Amino acid sequence: FGFGCSRVAIGTTVKAVKTVGAAYIAFEALEYAGLLKEARANKNNQKIVEQSRDYLLRTMDGVRHDIRTHLNPGNVKRRIDNCMKRDKPGTVGFGTGAFLGFVL
Repeated sequence: FGFGCSRVAIGTTVKAVKTVGAAYIAFEALEYAGLLKEARANKNNQKIVEQSRDYLLRTMDGVRHDIRTHLNPGNVKRRIDNCMKRDKPGTVGFGTGAFLGFVL
């Protein structure tokens, strides 16, 4: 179970980093081509860019708030500690699997 969880965590993290990196490169290419400068030069386009930025910031703040609410580190740690105390052999297996998952 630990091996599978570590693989999912690593896979998700790698995909997120790749997506953010690709978006960054795409926006840098648009900036280099001058398309973003043209978008900011026009007043109407500038308003659309500002609205898009505000929408993105509100959405990301909502996601951040939801993650903090549902994945409160104190609650997650308490649940994991309780489960690991009840099932010591499972804890050893989970730890071993997670270690092998991160190493391999």
